[in-house]
Amino acid sequence: MNDLTRRLRRTLLLASSLLPLSMTAIFIVGRWPEYWKWIASEDTPMTSLEVAVMYTCALAAWAAAAMHHLRGAADPARRWLVLGAGFLFLSLDDRFAIHERIRDQFLAPHAISLPFLPLAPGDFVLLLYMLGGLLVLPWLLPLWRQHQAARRRFLTGVGVAALAVLVDAWDIHRLDLAGQRLLQTVEECLELAAQVLFLQGILLAWLADAQAGDEHREMS
Repeated sequence: MNDLTRRLRRTLLLASSLLPLSMTAIFIVGRWPEYWKWIASEDTPMTSLEVAVMYTCALAAWAAAAMHHLRGAADPARRWLVLGAGFLFLSLDDRFAIHERIRDQFLAPHAISLPFLPLAPGDFVLLLYMLGGLLVLPWLLPLWRQHQAARRRFLTGVGVAALAVLVDAWDIHRLDLAGQRLLQTVEECLELAAQVLFLQGILLAWLADAQAGDEHREMS
């Protein structure tokens, strides 16, 4: 890894970590003591930040797909393309509250729930999203076979996202109002942390693949 690549890698990691962290701090301080107002409620500045991070994940994955396509590597290009489509869907779901609308307008009114889990009616759509993601994960993992640091970040993001989904699915009505606000705020922060880890895992793999391609051309 040359010095330019190291500096670029360091800059990407620093920027993708500090910007979301500083924005979250602004959201909390800006409405203090009602710290949850810009984070835990629907259609908040936190929602816009999360949508931006996930959309950036989609764009980065598609850029990696385009790079591999131009090199004639159809298999990784296809996997990056699917990953980008997944993040685009998640960004649209967050922006337009798709799973919340399914829950509130159909599942909850009909009292559809999973009786063997401590969930409120309808609070299992994200669990289905998570199951779908875990099922496709083994097919995606070869994208990080040669990039252990990127792989660790992406898989850590999977773990944090799973925790956020479990927190979101838990029946918060068991808590008082203050507890509900705190739990929802923690859940949104976990979601953002997972998204940042996903983004860093994609960017690091893309950067490593681009450098490997350049080195291969120089040796040819």
